[in-house]
Amino acid sequence: MFTLQKNSSISALPDSAESVTADQKYQSFPQSKKLPALIVYQRPSSLTDADRARIDRDREAVERKITEGAEVHEARFARDGRTAVVEVDLPVPGTELSFEETADVGDSVRAIQRLVGRGDGGLDVAVTGQAGYTTANADIMRDVNMALFLGTLLVLLVVLVVAHRSPLLWAVTLAVAAFALAVAEGMVYLLGKATGLTYTTLSQGLLTVLALCGSTLYGLLLIARYREELRTHADRHEAMRAALPRAGGAVVTSAVAVVVGLLSLAAADLETTRGLGPVSAVAVVCALAVSMTLLPAALLVFGRWIFWPRIPRHGTTVEPESGFWGRLSERVGRRPRLVWAATTAVLGALSLGLLGSHTGLSTNDSFAHEPQAVAGQRMLAKGFPAGTTCPVIVIARSDAAERTLAAVRGIEGLAQPRRVAQAGELTLITATPTSAPAGRAALETVRHLRETLRDVPGADAVVGGQDAIALDRQDAESRDRMVVIPLLLLVLALALGLLLRSVVAPLVLVASVVLAYAAALGLSVAAHRPVFGFAGQDGTLALHSLAYLMTFGVGHGVFLLRRVQEERARLGTEAGVHRAVAVTAPALTGAALVVAATFSALALVPLVGVVEVAVVVALGVLLDAFVVRPVLLPALLLDLGDRMGWPRALPAGLSPGTASESAEPAPSRTGAVAGGRDV
Repeated sequence: MFTLQKNSSISALPDSAESVTADQKYQSFPQSKKLPALIVYQRPSSLTDADRARIDRDREAVERKITEGAEVHEARFARDGRTAVVEVDLPVPGTELSFEETADVGDSVRAIQRLVGRGDGGLDVAVTGQAGYTTANADIMRDVNMALFLGTLLVLLVVLVVAHRSPLLWAVTLAVAAFALAVAEGMVYLLGKATGLTYTTLSQGLLTVLALCGSTLYGLLLIARYREELRTHADRHEAMRAALPRAGGAVVTSAVAVVVGLLSLAAADLETTRGLGPVSAVAVVCALAVSMTLLPAALLVFGRWIFWPRIPRHGTTVEPESGFWGRLSERVGRRPRLVWAATTAVLGALSLGLLGSHTGLSTNDSFAHEPQAVAGQRMLAKGFPAGTTCPVIVIARSDAAERTLAAVRGIEGLAQPRRVAQAGELTLITATPTSAPAGRAALETVRHLRETLRDVPGADAVVGGQDAIALDRQDAESRDRMVVIPLLLLVLALALGLLLRSVVAPLVLVASVVLAYAAALGLSVAAHRPVFGFAGQDGTLALHSLAYLMTFGVGHGVFLLRRVQEERARLGTEAGVHRAVAVTAPALTGAALVVAATFSALALVPLVGVVEVAVVVALGVLLDAFVVRPVLLPALLLDLGDRMGWPRALPAGLSPGTASESAEPAPSRTGAVAGGRDV
């Protein structure tokens, strides 16, 4: 997968985007083979003679030592005399940089940074420009996969030791998760080679998190049921034979529905989002396969002692109904309709934070920590037009070049429009935005420019550049939110309906996930500026966080619903719901803590969009585990009763408090012989 990554901003866009067309035409101009790095010098007062002499020395040093083929321009000074900039054009094959080409640009920029330093004696120096931003992103992505892998393993280690309360069991669970990740990486690589899907470094990072997290989640649910069955079966093989279909049935049902839902991301316009669907689906499938095959085998090999020091002995009993979750369920059952109505109202109130949401981040605001490129851009904006680092590119037919240039000159928000080059029948025109890169004002300027150029007769003009790419990305993100989110929920509900053979149950499960998601999104949006200092929400936050929260929320819901069906047939509706909540809540809570803690590892990536997704998923999973599953869903199950399974009735239950003799676990055929030796 590593060699299949495409991390450039242009590769994320659909082929229909105007900036993609502009980029294709731009390749015929020599300027496309250069990526500018801007060395910015600034002093609060005017630059001194010594500063100007230093700028000349730096320029000569860069010219001597930087990559062959680089072009170093003369220094330009701002009118106020406090800021100067030296442009260094670095050679690149094209604008859609491969990983190797990005690395070459990064090496050159870092060499420039070492040569010029960061300034002293009141003189500030920074390297920015398109090459500077490319290097900043490359530096972030360079070690992200290893950092995520190690961070996720560390988080899982701590949470699993606490969840299992065993110094041994965590090692088996973690080893199985690592194997699932290795299988998933191989599968994704083969899939990418066969289909040409767009993957990024973040796709790799999310694959790591989902594979490790998913296999651990499924493993926890299986282990919890296996621990139960060991108390009623003398032979561990019989216990696993009982646990695997009961826990595995719910796990497989939820995983299949989730995979189908994730594949609906293929309908996205944004190529990177489209690529995340198969990556996430492969991670879930591999996590499922390994957890349902390798983990049971490993548990059987090690025997009961793997649970030491809390070894589940045959014949021992546990009364989960007397614990916290059982008592909570009984209180919910006293007035279920009031409980689910009040819980829904509270979660709905939490979602009101969405009213203050601002979707869209400028280039500078997309970094969680300010890299040198952003610092340099802010310095540059004090003496030159704010968009100097990201010029707007206009390509038009040469016979309409003058009319096109006149139209560009009439656009407010653009400075220094000029004809740069001609290649055959095409002319290249550039202009400098007066507002910050990819900010709201810059995007509106590009939109206005495009509308104006459409009226220039015979020009066939297209607008490109980083601001145009950001605008096309914003439009694609908006379209994906409007189209893919409803499609994902619809596909998920249909898949659950077919698997559960019900209409009401899938709608209730999906609605509960959406409610937890809306509350988590509202909470996180309300906290973005005051707590994290973020300027707004990334355009992919709503869709990506829903996709990942759905992956785990649906699994938890199906697991509880299947256990309710099982216990209801034995104990009746009310007692069955209470017992199902009591016996599943510890495992589901532990699983939720694993997911929340694992996604918190994404905070290691200093990109605002990634941190925002991590916060929403972590909050959503915790709300699901501590509010939706033990309170809201049981209240709905008790209130709806048989209607939950409509049109197919749920398994007929007995009156509350009675038990079916046939429901008692059958004695193990090898119990008398193996009971004393099964350790």
